Amino acid sequence: MTRITIAKGDGIGPEIMDATLRILQAAGAQLEFDEIEVGEKVYLRGESSGISKGAWDVIRRNKVFLKAPITTPQGGGYKSLNVTMRKSLGLFANVRPCTSYYPFVKTKHPKIDTIIIRENEEDLYAGIEHQQTDEVVQCLKLISRPGCEKIVRYAFEFAKRYGRKKVTCLTKDNIMKQTDGLFHQVFREIAQEYPEIQNEHRIIDIGSAMLADTPEVFDVIVLPNLYGDVLSDIAAQIAGSVGLAGSSNIGEQCAMFEAIHGSAPDIAGKNIANPSGLLQAAVMLLNHLGQCATAEKIQNAWLKTIEDGIHTFDIYQEGLSTANVGTREFADAVIANLGQQPNTLQAVTYREGTSFSLPGYQRKTPARKELAGVDLFVHWNGLQAAELAAALKKLESKM
Repeated sequence: MTRITIAKGDGIGPEIMDATLRILQAAGAQLEFDEIEVGEKVYLRGESSGISKGAWDVIRRNKVFLKAPITTPQGGGYKSLNVTMRKSLGLFANVRPCTSYYPFVKTKHPKIDTIIIRENEEDLYAGIEHQQTDEVVQCLKLISRPGCEKIVRYAFEFAKRYGRKKVTCLTKDNIMKQTDGLFHQVFREIAQEYPEIQNEHRIIDIGSAMLADTPEVFDVIVLPNLYGDVLSDIAAQIAGSVGLAGSSNIGEQCAMFEAIHGSAPDIAGKNIANPSGLLQAAVMLLNHLGQCATAEKIQNAWLKTIEDGIHTFDIYQEGLSTANVGTREFADAVIANLGQQPNTLQAVTYREGTSFSLPGYQRKTPARKELAGVDLFVHWNGLQAAELAAALKKLESKM
């Protein structure tokens, strides 16, 4: 038995977590659960990050965390729990599989089968912002070589272990030549170590357009934090529904698994929420722990349920679906299908031993540094830029 941490969260969280746990237990998952409380109630008790010290201790002890969606209260002073966890636990890689289940789930892209691997700790999500003047605010975009090397190498290792053929890097290094430029440079360097895997780089805007138009040309995508956040939701939606997608957040010591959707308080307590996103996260959790046979059994039962047309309201289609069921009833249907496989959708086979570790970072030789100039920020109350330029020109002659 492996002991993991769970949190039922807010809104629809308790309903979809209960459904997921029932399926895990019925499938014979070798898991024991320590439940903690995170989210809105904890925020409102005065914990600005939405989690208590005791809960942190449980997560770090068990090292594997299955989390339902939470609600962050409106107003200032409340930190994003997801961002806090990713930083505090060193969860550097966010992995989101995006797969279509056509024709049983409506989509314009029946062939999408893409893995999006997003850097999870750096970029603009470092959350470092400054009020420079009364009229200007600044957000720092942080990209480090260690961070780039970890996420890019993880993407290639993931592709290698799971039989993927190509890794695509998306950046905007034609504009952000140093930050995104570093990410692209590291991608080029590490790609040379995996000659058996195709590699390509695209600018993020055309890459996004291609993802929306012809997603089947992508296999594994690796990209910085902000771009990854946006594109993974787009990919999930065009595959059929954000409500069907789970994700893993992987670190060197800990891992967190969650649905990618929110807490949907407007439908909470109505027994209509789709538990599939959290269940997909739980399947990823089982694979992470090496319980691949159980993960395979659950995933094939879920595929069979989708194929049978037993759908919750969010994916129900008149004339295709056979039953519009609630959260509990959907879980019952998956449990009834345990041991069966889909007939039309591709059944899954998970290989044992697909976990992997990354080599430690090797610091490069320090670069030679010279002072080339300084950046000055001027708080100026004038109106015309020409006036400021004239004043600075006078200073130039004195330097």
